[in-house]
Amino acid sequence: MQNPVLEFNFDGTNMSFSNSNGNLSYYSNGIHIGNAIWDIMENGAYLTEGYSPIGGVFWPGWVLSIPMPEEPSKHCFFYEQDSFSSLLSVYARSLNLAIIDIAANDGNGTVLLRDSLLIEDTLAVGKISSIKHANGRDWWILVNEKNSNGFYRLLLSPIGLLLEGHQNIGVPVIDGVGQAVFSPNGEHYAIFGAVSVADGNYTDVYDFDRCTGLLSNHRHLHTNVTNGYWGGEAFSLNSRFLYINEQSVCHQYDLNASDLWDSRKIVAEYDGFLSPYPTTFFFMQLAPDGKIYSCTVTGSNVLHVIHNPDELGTSCQYQQHGIMLPTNNSHSIPTFPNYRLGPLDGSPCDTLGLDNLPISFWRSEQDTLDPLAVTFHDLSYYEPDTWVWDFGDPASIGMNTSTERHPQHHFSAPGEYEVCLTVSNANASNTRCRTLHLGTSLAENAEIQERIQINPNPFRDRLSVALNANLRSPIFRLFDQTGRLLREARLAFGITEIETGVLPPGMYFYGIEAQGEVVKSGKLVKIGKR
Repeated sequence: MQNPVLEFNFDGTNMSFSNSNGNLSYYSNGIHIGNAIWDIMENGAYLTEGYSPIGGVFWPGWVLSIPMPEEPSKHCFFYEQDSFSSLLSVYARSLNLAIIDIAANDGNGTVLLRDSLLIEDTLAVGKISSIKHANGRDWWILVNEKNSNGFYRLLLSPIGLLLEGHQNIGVPVIDGVGQAVFSPNGEHYAIFGAVSVADGNYTDVYDFDRCTGLLSNHRHLHTNVTNGYWGGEAFSLNSRFLYINEQSVCHQYDLNASDLWDSRKIVAEYDGFLSPYPTTFFFMQLAPDGKIYSCTVTGSNVLHVIHNPDELGTSCQYQQHGIMLPTNNSHSIPTFPNYRLGPLDGSPCDTLGLDNLPISFWRSEQDTLDPLAVTFHDLSYYEPDTWVWDFGDPASIGMNTSTERHPQHHFSAPGEYEVCLTVSNANASNTRCRTLHLGTSLAENAEIQERIQINPNPFRDRLSVALNANLRSPIFRLFDQTGRLLREARLAFGITEIETGVLPPGMYFYGIEAQGEVVKSGKLVKIGKR
């Protein structure tokens, strides 16, 4: 099949796969599969019928791709076909399979098999979800029937893909715009669906057995809404909290609570920000850095961030419009399987002799008001149970190490420090070291520089300054080439818009000042109107 287009757009469906070095292998918008050279993969065009060739499928979870156990160059690519009459009555009429060989065509891939019918039924649209089997090698894939309490479960193993069964549990799941996700530890499964302002939103939460693939302990929650209803969901890294975006509000639910509904807490309410459209809350994704990222309902150029989702209530730090994007985003955010889950040690189906060999992984946050104070966040995986930090700071007598999982450390003086985290369990240990550059000058602080973004560049009618750092009274100034001050604005935490419509095209200079020094500076170019 000839490739009909060289580019395509992403809507709600957004998946990609990278190799172990982080290099892109392929990606999909639900209609086509693209490869690493930004072309349509061989035989990868028009998998989904009835859509524009440059468009994208609206539904998150519409596609799912998983490497085949013990044959990692072959990938199982799951996708649906829909029947569409209106946004609320759309359903998937089938679940299909394609097989991708990512090593073919000099690493640009080919689709070996496509349009293989797995399930033919009236299925919930999108929301295909997966989790590792308790043996640590195979994969469960779960698909819900539309407006039903029925679930199909498939098992992907080295012998192939098997339909293991069909389970009916609890009351029907009301299908709507939303997501279906497993908790990082694989113990919980949740489906969120936004139906309408009149009908409200529905959240269904279950416990999950990684040995049998069966659900239990169904909890059915119904939310009445008045100010918009579309949304999404994500679990915290510690699997304790479930976050539900409902367009203008985000709720946190505590899975440890005896009553899930009573545990509900509001952690964010839409603040009215426009960029350039309302930045209300939509689909969510837990990232490897332990943070949860959320796109917006409209085609805006920002993402929301939950910085500490493992914390109770507003301590989770839901930052609205905390990340600026280089272009507008049509409510699209990637969805990924959880590759960082090993065998369930000691379970009846831990039969392959695989061990959880812990991998050390961490991030740090420097206090912007005290450049020597740093908070560390452990992100290690494969079941570590002990943590040993070495801060590389021998001058801090008696304080150079810590066995806390998420410690804080105040370094003794400005300079470079090699910080190492060693994680261990009964099977093995692993260490990861990184060098921190700590200085009294904010302008020399690389982490602070990364937390200040100015877009777009080149610009036209406005600039957006995204500040994700607690700077003291930060001020933005824009100058022409003669040094004349043209714009000055006090920056808020988040995004500050700077109007530039009346300025002529040309080169400009900016500076951001805080705490008596220039924190960041550079050049900007204004171009004429289209």
